[in-house]
Amino acid sequence: MSFADFKADCRHVRWDRPCAPHKQRGVWCDTCTDYAPIQHRVLMVKLAATGDVLRTTAFLPAIHQTWPHAKVTWLTRAGAAGLFAGNPLVDEVLVAEDGLTAARLGTETFDVVLCPDADPEAAALAAFAKGRQRRGYVRDASGRVVALGPGAAAWLEMGLRDDLKRQNRSTYQSLVAAVLGFDPALVREPILEPNAGDRQRAAALVAGFPGSGPLVGLNTGAGGRWAYKQWTLANQVEFLRLCATAGLRVVLLGGPEEVQRHRELVAAVPGGSVCDGGNQHSFGGFAALVERCAVVVTGDSFAVHVAAARKVPAVVLFGPTSAAEIELYGRGEKLVPPGFECLCCYLPRCDKVPHCQAGIAPQAVFAAVQRWLVGVVR
Repeated sequence: MSFADFKADCRHVRWDRPCAPHKQRGVWCDTCTDYAPIQHRVLMVKLAATGDVLRTTAFLPAIHQTWPHAKVTWLTRAGAAGLFAGNPLVDEVLVAEDGLTAARLGTETFDVVLCPDADPEAAALAAFAKGRQRRGYVRDASGRVVALGPGAAAWLEMGLRDDLKRQNRSTYQSLVAAVLGFDPALVREPILEPNAGDRQRAAALVAGFPGSGPLVGLNTGAGGRWAYKQWTLANQVEFLRLCATAGLRVVLLGGPEEVQRHRELVAAVPGGSVCDGGNQHSFGGFAALVERCAVVVTGDSFAVHVAAARKVPAVVLFGPTSAAEIELYGRGEKLVPPGFECLCCYLPRCDKVPHCQAGIAPQAVFAAVQRWLVGVVR
């Protein structure tokens, strides 16, 4: 064997290090059975919030169906880069904040550049990247975001008009399939893969919880952009008491922002039925813990898409954001508060008392959880 046997067009090539087949089995190109010649180079530009990035991974099967034997590069923000660890459908991740990313975009030519968001920064990067074809959005010389097709134009208009947002009954997956020119039937669940260590740690954590009843996950936060995505503390406490009375165990799921809330919830429901799942998980670690739950209760947040990725039923509480856009893949149900004509307002805060999330009764959420626990064993 010699360097003349090197197959530079293989999807596994990493250039600055040995490829995975070589590291795993010691093979060289002349004997390797994993040779995967790249036939298309695809760049996805998606910079949004972490949950939004995760749900967009549902389009990866459509990308590979549309462009077989593709090398997929995903451009995102640094905070979301860890989502792609172990994702077999993404070959490399570029970080928007990295100064070297501009050099990469200026030297490599992609067969297609995909930008599903009308975000001006994402559209600018999509326009800057060298691509033979573009779908979705770009930013022009006047600083305007330009929709590259009718589906993209419709999604752009919906983002600018509250009335259209409220009238919409299509899921994000269906809408963005039209933006990118994909068959919606090719869209699958989001992809987030815990590794073996993530699963071992989650199993050990759950094994330490007292009791033996079904495990329900309560996602206690909802991100910082829309305050009323988060269910009220009083309603969370009452829900936990209902679960405790019914013999259910509840694990609290949240991030660093929910440390104090978790302390308050555990203290409010003594007896060991409420367990703190921790607040410092990696993406894979969080997914592994969600995977241990029979049902997850959450607002419209990252946890919805993690549950979808791990095929766990989710009871999802809505208020200021669109219930129609969230795809549950037939697992779970959506709850909206009755008597609020202002739902789907997308206001960061409002002056209504009580506000929408306060109107979702703990008893209604508990009843939904019970419906999804029937026949579920985890």
